[in-house]
Amino acid sequence: MTVKEIPFENKGFYVFHFKGNKSKPVFSSEQQHILKKGELYSLCLIKKGETSFIINNERIQVAQNHLLLTSPSSRVNSSSVAKSWDCEVYLLFFTLDFTFKLDFQQDFFDVTKKSLAINDSYIWSLSSQDATNLSNLFKQFIHYDRQASTYLFKSQIVKSLTEILFCEIARLGSQNLRNTSAIPSRKREILANFYLLLKKSFHKEHMVQFYAVQLGITAKHLSVITKELTGKSAMELIQNVLVEEAKSLLCQGLTMREIAMKLHFSDPSFFGKFFKRNVGISPKEFRQNLYLNKVH
Repeated sequence: MTVKEIPFENKGFYVFHFKGNKSKPVFSSEQQHILKKGELYSLCLIKKGETSFIINNERIQVAQNHLLLTSPSSRVNSSSVAKSWDCEVYLLFFTLDFTFKLDFQQDFFDVTKKSLAINDSYIWSLSSQDATNLSNLFKQFIHYDRQASTYLFKSQIVKSLTEILFCEIARLGSQNLRNTSAIPSRKREILANFYLLLKKSFHKEHMVQFYAVQLGITAKHLSVITKELTGKSAMELIQNVLVEEAKSLLCQGLTMREIAMKLHFSDPSFFGKFFKRNVGISPKEFRQNLYLNKVH
């Protein structure tokens, strides 16, 4: 059996690829720890054979050319995987925070909103052609991610392939969800709407109250929902998005003043204090570490 974890720039995105049916566990203890995080969505493509998982205390069988979607509320037992001898499986895990780093248009989130709000797990049946196209995307992703850091345009290629992967999965999901009568959880619908608002407004709006008013609920109610479903308060989610955007802008070489203006902080000093409080190091130290990593 082979297992390949794809470490992307952000810890909110993981890809695994495994084959075979040997006695060795599919996931290492470190990988199982990752998968226990409560905020992860997962997608499992069965390219060959069949496999099964225990989800919410029920064993779910997934056959060839099927895609399994689970939400953060789905309790997936990562040590419960059973596989046929010929199975080939691709697994994708991600947080909603991670998608904010990708270049998606608003209509992408409009299409995926229903699947993000669903409070259960679903199995989509794919055509042989769709399953092949999706597995080929995974293979390309793995190929380029394996290249050395000196590989020209590696990070841009991997980022672009990630966006293509998400768009293809969203397309397949929109086809399958049209045929389901599932009613989204009200709390998850609020969370999905909050993320959509956050995606659109986080550069300018940093306060929970703004988002709560837009959603027609109190700030306290919003934070109760986000805490229950993600383990983080609404303010923590806002700050997480701001931090990740700040890191991205630092990587692009923007000055402290430019970043402070872009993210609507009152001045560079206030931005610097915010960054250090949430990251543990100053923006200057973060940028120095980036330089040292490139040198070595």
